[in-house]
Amino acid sequence: SQEEWRGKIMFLETCEEKPAPDLLRKELMAIDNTGAFDVIRGIMVGKPQDKQYYEEYKEVFLDVIGERPISVLYNVNFGHATPRAALPYGAMARVDAKMQTITFS
Repeated sequence: SQEEWRGKIMFLETCEEKPAPDLLRKELMAIDNTGAFDVIRGIMVGKPQDKQYYEEYKEVFLDVIGERPISVLYNVNFGHATPRAALPYGAMARVDAKMQTITFS
C-alpha cells in the first residue's frame, strides 16, 4: 500500500533481461498508480546490465517521476549488473549525493 512506502527509499533495477524502455515505462507507471512515488523519500536505480539502454532508461525514470520532490540516484552498483554490492533491506540509509556515499545503519 501507499502507506507502506512513506518515508522510504525504493531500490529499482532492470535485471539481466534488459527490458525495452517502453516496458520499463509500463512497469514504472504501475508503481506510480499505487501512489508510492508520492510518499517515498528517494529512489536508487541499479546500473543497467551491460549498460544496455543506459540513457533511455534514465529518460524514462525522469519522465515518470516528473516534478516530484524526490531524489533519484542513478547507476548504482547493486542488483544483477556487475560490479555489484548487496543492499540491506529494512536498514536506515543515508545518501549523500555531493559526497557520493551511501551509508546504512
